[in-house]
Amino acid sequence: MGPEQEKTRAGKGKSRPADAVTAGGIPGEAEERRIRPARRISLRPFSVSDVDFVISRQLALYNAEYGFDSGTWKAYLTGGVHAFLEQFDPARDCMLICEQDGLPAGCIAITHADEATAQLRFFFLEPAARGQGAGRLLLDQAVGFCRQKKYDRIVLWTFSTLPAARHLYGNKGFRITDTRENTEWGKRILEERWELEL
Repeated sequence: MGPEQEKTRAGKGKSRPADAVTAGGIPGEAEERRIRPARRISLRPFSVSDVDFVISRQLALYNAEYGFDSGTWKAYLTGGVHAFLEQFDPARDCMLICEQDGLPAGCIAITHADEATAQLRFFFLEPAARGQGAGRLLLDQAVGFCRQKKYDRIVLWTFSTLPAARHLYGNKGFRITDTRENTEWGKRILEERWELEL
């Protein structure tokens, strides 16, 4: 349930791991969810004040959970978020912030790769917000936005060790169309390009 120096070509968006939500199983998490009180999950459009949250929390989560700590990774993520904001077109792009009990707890974004292709990016959730349907809600809203804006397809890049995100994508109809190894972020990973025809 998961920065970039844009290398997007028409229909060949190269959005990378920060497009994928960071979700993973935590031992005892299911049991903990049964005994803790339900928390209110809501979504809202981003504001400029959310930029630090979107950048800093992805840097922290990807470092803690996947060992992404290289300068290349940090520049890729930070530059990607700033480029998204600079090129933001409200008629074609969106970023949603997930809140848990009124506090930022995740994000998802859609940007235009070309006239027909939307690119899903910056999809992540804080650990405390996982397992409550927030990732599915974010993804549903992003896909709904793309349908409303009449895109033909959605593309994203994620990596193979994000089982919760991959499960969400597969259930939504996305399919893997390309893979490649990446060693630039601090650990060797297998990147995956997923696409959904609308």
